[in-house]
Amino acid sequence: MGQNSTPLNLSLREYFEEASRDVAQRLAHLGTVVEQMSAAAEARGELIEFCPLVDCRARQRYRAAVQDAVRVLDATRRSFKSRQLEDLRRMLEAVLVEDGLLGNAKVQPGSGLK
Repeated sequence: MGQNSTPLNLSLREYFEEASRDVAQRLAHLGTVVEQMSAAAEARGELIEFCPLVDCRARQRYRAAVQDAVRVLDATRRSFKSRQLEDLRRMLEAVLVEDGLLGNAKVQPGSGLK
């Protein structure tokens, strides 16, 4: 190895420091890109919805509430023979499917699906 070359084997501390610098640089770049996208969208009068990009708290609460409503409607459908309640349950299931929060399978009561 020459005098100016970097050793191939890094210590754990050196590796962590290098990885941390790399992650920080990538996050800074991502922040710049997001700011540019937001500014461009704002200039066009558009809104970028970031929640679908991550499983944010608001999205988790929305999903849980809709799934709970579907479970209750499904569990009580024999007790309350209502076409309107059935239509509501199907509409809520369709919303979950469209939003990618539920596969094509029906929500089963007590399934714990999230």
